[in-house]
Amino acid sequence: MTPPSLSSITRILRFLPMLLVMAVIFAFSAMPGEESGEASGKLLTVVVNIAEYVTHEPVPVDKAVIIHGVIRKCAHFTEYAILGITAVIAFYFARLSKPKNAILPLAVSVLYAASDEFHQMFVAGRGPSPRDVLIDSIGALTGIVIFLLCIRKPEVQHEL
Repeated sequence: MTPPSLSSITRILRFLPMLLVMAVIFAFSAMPGEESGEASGKLLTVVVNIAEYVTHEPVPVDKAVIIHGVIRKCAHFTEYAILGITAVIAFYFARLSKPKNAILPLAVSVLYAASDEFHQMFVAGRGPSPRDVLIDSIGALTGIVIFLLCIRKPEVQHEL
């Protein structure tokens, strides 16, 4: 039996970052609702403290609830933008046709977002949200577009 070639190993390794990001997203989704809320609540505390310091007024509870929701949705967007970037990197160097460079990574990201929301049906205090799938998908698309725009620059292409 011959050992795998370096090019075979390289092809496999380019999917590793995408798989690691998927594992991190899965771990976040596996957190029970209360634990997840506490984690994002720590950032909320920082944001509220900064707002109160700047305005010299307390942040009303209803406004803090809105800020907390925005923080959570920004986290969705950001983690899926990172997934989109790692997915497009995994597929980009497979020398696919140009439309597939964006479509395939986006399809993988959107399907993962949908499966992630399905997974949350089985986590205490969590549930599926079509809105989160939409936010995740927009985040992934944004990451893919950013990568493809950056890769088109001649100075970036030369370095790869």
